Amino acid sequence: MTFLDLLAYKKTTVYALSKKSGIPKTTLFDFASGKTDILECTGKTLLAISKSLNVTIEELLSLEKEEAKTLLPPFLYDSIKDYRKSIRNDSTLIDCYSDQLNSSINVAEVEHLISKEQADRLRKRYFER
Repeated sequence: MTFLDLLAYKKTTVYALSKKSGIPKTTLFDFASGKTDILECTGKTLLAISKSLNVTIEELLSLEKEEAKTLLPPFLYDSIKDYRKSIRNDSTLIDCYSDQLNSSINVAEVEHLISKEQADRLRKRYFER
C-alpha cells in the first residue's frame, strides 16, 4: 500500500489531511508523489500524520513508495486514480473500477509497457487483501 492508497482507504485527501494534521500540503504532496520518502520525515511529522489517520507510525513506515507517474502508461495511472477515488467515495461501482484497473495492468504488461515484476507488484498491492 502506498501513501495515496492509505489516504483513499481512510476516505481523505492530501488537502484534508494537511488541515487536520497541521502538516503543510506541499510536504504531504511530496510523500504522495514519491518525491520524498516518508522515512526522511521527522518524528513530529510522522506522529501528526499517524494521529490524523488513526494508524501507527510503523504502518506509515511500511508504506510502499509510489510509482512515478512517468513510469506508468497514462491509461494505467488513470485507472489507479479512478480506483482510489472509488474507494474514497464508497462508490457502488467499485467492482467496475477494480475490473478496469486489473484490465489496465494486463494490457500494460502484454503490450510490454510495464515489466512483469511491476504488473505483479501492482496486482499484489490492489488485489491481494
